[in-house]
Amino acid sequence: MSRVLRLNTLLDRSFQPGATRLAAMRAELGRLDALCKTLGVRELSSFIDTTAVELQQAVELIDQEPRDVGAAEADPETGLIYGIEDMSWQPIAAGMTSLEALEQHLQRELQTNSPTPLVQELAYCIQTLAPMEAEGAQFHLALTPD
Repeated sequence: MSRVLRLNTLLDRSFQPGATRLAAMRAELGRLDALCKTLGVRELSSFIDTTAVELQQAVELIDQEPRDVGAAEADPETGLIYGIEDMSWQPIAAGMTSLEALEQHLQRELQTNSPTPLVQELAYCIQTLAPMEAEGAQFHLALTPD
């Protein structure tokens, strides 16, 4: 089963699921975590929420045959079959430190004006989260079945 990474945000009880696939970040997660250690910031993997994948795996274990878990009744706040409290959330301020450190380091490494998909995805996350940071919003990188 392939899995994708998406940026989800939460402000008060307003849940915003990410529409953008973060394929480069997903593919480079091990390298990014190692770089986070070198830079002295929290690893990106510490911001990952695996609720969707865990639910899919549980359903497959119980049923013994894969099926679409999206057919169950949706939570009114999230539109998913699980709620806000079921997911793991982190303060945006904590994530911004790691994201900004990674983006700056990779930009210096590149020394070019044409950013890689990885740098573009890090910039997307920073641009999405920055306006919400002062408001005390939370986020996670959701690992979901494709």
